[in-house]
Amino acid sequence: MAIEITDVTYSYFDEPVLQNVNMLLEEGKAHVILGSNGSGKTTLALTIAGVLTPRTGTVRVDGEDPASKDFDRSRVQLAFQFPEEQMFEVTVEAEIAFGLKNFGMERAEIEERCRWALEAVGLPAEMLGRAPDELSYGEMRKVALASVIALRPAYLLLDEPMAGLDWASRKSVLDCLENLRNEGLTTLVMTHEPDLAAEIGDTVSLIVGGTLSAGPLSTADFFYSADRARDTVTPEYLPAAVRVLRALKPSSFPGRPIRDPAIIDTIFGGVRS
Repeated sequence: MAIEITDVTYSYFDEPVLQNVNMLLEEGKAHVILGSNGSGKTTLALTIAGVLTPRTGTVRVDGEDPASKDFDRSRVQLAFQFPEEQMFEVTVEAEIAFGLKNFGMERAEIEERCRWALEAVGLPAEMLGRAPDELSYGEMRKVALASVIALRPAYLLLDEPMAGLDWASRKSVLDCLENLRNEGLTTLVMTHEPDLAAEIGDTVSLIVGGTLSAGPLSTADFFYSADRARDTVTPEYLPAAVRVLRALKPSSFPGRPIRDPAIIDTIFGGVRS
C-alpha cells in the first residue's frame, strides 16, 4: 500500500500554492519533501493528513481518501513545526494522552502508550508529570512527536522536525525515527535542510513554487546523479558535502592550490582564520 497523490492543486484566496502535484510514496520508507519556506510543503502535508481537501485532484492513503469522515485518522498523524503553539494540557502525560482518549482507548493502554512514546523519543518516564511550559524547546519538540507516535500510526508526517534543536536533541530524534522506520512506520518529512534529507531519506522530492520539480528519486539519484537531477537540483538544495565535491571538481584537486573565493566559502562556510 502507499500514499498516492494525483494532479493535486490547492489555493489560498485564489493564490495557487500547489500545482498539479503527482507522487507515489511507497509504504515502509522514509520520504523527504525538500523545499524552501513558502514552497508548499506544509500545505501538501495537510492534504495528505486530510486536514485540507484539494481543489482538484486526489489524495489516497492505502486507497482511501484521508479527508473522508470514514477514514481512520489514527493511521496518518502530523506533527507541526512549532510545538509550543499546539500544547494546551497541564502535564506532559495529559498532552500525550489527549489523542488516545479521543480514540476511545482504555486507561491502562493509555498509560502504557504514554510511557512507550516518551521513552521512544529519548525522554524519561519521570517527565510525564511535568508541565509543558516548563520544558525546553527541544523537549517540547520531542513531546509533540511522542503525542503523535503514541497512536502508532502507519504514516507519520513531520513538518521541519529539526527546527530549533541542538545537536544532542537532533541525534535523539534521528535515532527515534530510525527505530520507528525499522518497525515498519512510513515517514514523510517536510524540510528545507538538504543535509537532513540526505541523512534520513530513502527518497527525496523537490518542491519549488508549489510544483514538484524533481522526484521522488532515490537519495543517491537525487543528490549525486549528474544526469537525472542536475538541472533542477541547484546548489541551494544540496548538502554541504556535495557542494564541496562539486566545487572541488573543476579545480582539478589535488593538483593545484585552491584560490577561488567561492570554493573557499563553500568549504569553510565563509569563516576566515
